[in-house]
Amino acid sequence: TKLDSKAIAELEKYIVFEELSKNEYILKPGQVCNKTWFLKLGMVRKFHLVDGNEITSWIHFENEMFTSLNSYISSTPTNEYFQTCENTTLISITKQNSEKLNQLLQFSTFSNKLLGEQLAKIDMGSNKLKSMNAAEKYEFLKTVFLNCLKELN
Repeated sequence: TKLDSKAIAELEKYIVFEELSKNEYILKPGQVCNKTWFLKLGMVRKFHLVDGNEITSWIHFENEMFTSLNSYISSTPTNEYFQTCENTTLISITKQNSEKLNQLLQFSTFSNKLLGEQLAKIDMGSNKLKSMNAAEKYEFLKTVFLNCLKELN
């Protein structure tokens, strides 16, 4: 689905570019997530705490969208952390502004397709990671990261 110039102009009214340094938190437990982010540059780690230990559940790479889905949908506090792994550029849109854009049929079709693709990708990766031990997860994520670097060159 391609957006026409009217839809792109509307989108540009509502998006915000965010520049973050390495190790900055985008979201912390107790906060209500009211944004969806697109990772333009950098890498973001999603994790939670179990008995004081950080458990990484996902690494987001460039050209991926992310949000704390349960918090975003239900407007309840999250139990997740999102933290930058390096200097990062994000494009964000608030839930309220996204709902305004969804009044345009073209944007609604575009965002539904994009959301479906991202959810399928997350589900596949999540299922794969669940079956791995820590060493296997490390090797898998290292391979994914190296492949991302190759694509950038």
